[in-house]
Amino acid sequence: MNFSPYTLSGHLFAGGRIELTPGKWKIQAMAGRLNKSVDYDAVEDNLNEIAFQRFGYGIKTAYESKGYGGAITFFKAQDDPNSINYTPLNSAVDPQDNLVIAIEGKAKILQNLNITAEYALSGLTQNLNAVNDLEGEQKSVIHPIINGNSTTAFFQAYKTALNYSLKTMKISFNYEHIDPGYKTLGGYYFNNDLENYTIAPSFTLFKKKLNIGLNTGYQVNNLSAEKSATTNRWVGNLNATYVPSNKLIFSGTYSNFSSFTKNRPTTDPFYFTGADTLNFYQLTQNASGMVNYSFGDAAVKNNCQLLYNYQESTSLVGNLENGGAFGTSIGQLPEGVPAKTHLVNLAYTRSMSKSGFAITAAGNINKTDVGEFNTLFIGPTLNLQKKVMSQKGSLSLGSTYNRQYTAGLLNSNILNHRLSFTFTPKKDNEKLGQASFSANANLMQRFAIEATQSNVTELNVFVNFGYSF
Repeated sequence: MNFSPYTLSGHLFAGGRIELTPGKWKIQAMAGRLNKSVDYDAVEDNLNEIAFQRFGYGIKTAYESKGYGGAITFFKAQDDPNSINYTPLNSAVDPQDNLVIAIEGKAKILQNLNITAEYALSGLTQNLNAVNDLEGEQKSVIHPIINGNSTTAFFQAYKTALNYSLKTMKISFNYEHIDPGYKTLGGYYFNNDLENYTIAPSFTLFKKKLNIGLNTGYQVNNLSAEKSATTNRWVGNLNATYVPSNKLIFSGTYSNFSSFTKNRPTTDPFYFTGADTLNFYQLTQNASGMVNYSFGDAAVKNNCQLLYNYQESTSLVGNLENGGAFGTSIGQLPEGVPAKTHLVNLAYTRSMSKSGFAITAAGNINKTDVGEFNTLFIGPTLNLQKKVMSQKGSLSLGSTYNRQYTAGLLNSNILNHRLSFTFTPKKDNEKLGQASFSANANLMQRFAIEATQSNVTELNVFVNFGYSF
């Protein structure tokens, strides 16, 4: 059961759960064992496997009506300090106690403007065995509930989103803050120590034939300025689709990811560490375009598709002062040795609905350049597919031939053959469940390039039977 990313999120437990949806309400509740105890074994030396028995329970109540809504979540988990017999002194495992309270809400501000928000507070006692020497003024109302002591800490996480929509445009702004060290006992891993800012406008033009979407965001960590390094990240994505007719589709995307990590030099009047020379910047850009053309009729359908993808990545380490979204300074791309990859795929598919037969012919080119070093993969693909056994089964046969060149010299010559069969029988009574069967075989032939080499043949066969109910 999941309450939210800040409370109970993807944690398996042995117990019970219930979900109720009376009217406009939604109620979720759970209780059970989150972890079972694992004692220390001196023979096995299972130091990293020691665990206290942990139980948890929680409830989330939500209400929504006519664009307005709210939810409140309580989640409590506690370890049993007596559930294991012995804890080695060098063990980092301590019994913990946790209470999380979260509030969510959504509302319409204007006719086309709405807001959503969530706030979570996690009170975590990190060691129940620590001496409880807190005075009255140091205790909060939550301390008695979580057996608060000197190891108790409180963490906050909150996010909000504004969404504005018109007939041909939508735009959303999102903000998220997660305290350093934020965690709950209701999840295995939580992102923390970060702030995210994202904006995502989208447009629908020319009677919905043209759709354009943009999503860009900025992330920064080290919110408490206590870490030795601070990382800033820019992420951007632009996509567009144009459909002039039912037969023709154009689409394109561009994405940009940049990351800049700035180290903080250690202050020492007699020694300079030179940490500024270890600052790290990474930039990755990806662009792709696709043209798809379909023609034919209901009996025979034809489809042609051309795809091109380009990716470029650059990394820099040195005395860098700042890092932007597109380079170490605005308007200037970073120097260095970029890795450039080109991918081209051209495919044609012909399908005959009456016989259930389809044939696909394709060609692939993949070229990578890193400085003066380059590699090239090139080769065709042919695939045949046929519906069998009254459309309940499918038989597929295909071959792909690839030649790899490095610096202009042939160093790989491979032919792959694939054969697959799937069968899903239909039952008169679906309540009895559904069975499925599949078998796949792959034959790889690697041909010798030099006289000292020999041909290699490898066969893999997989058979699967499944039953779902």
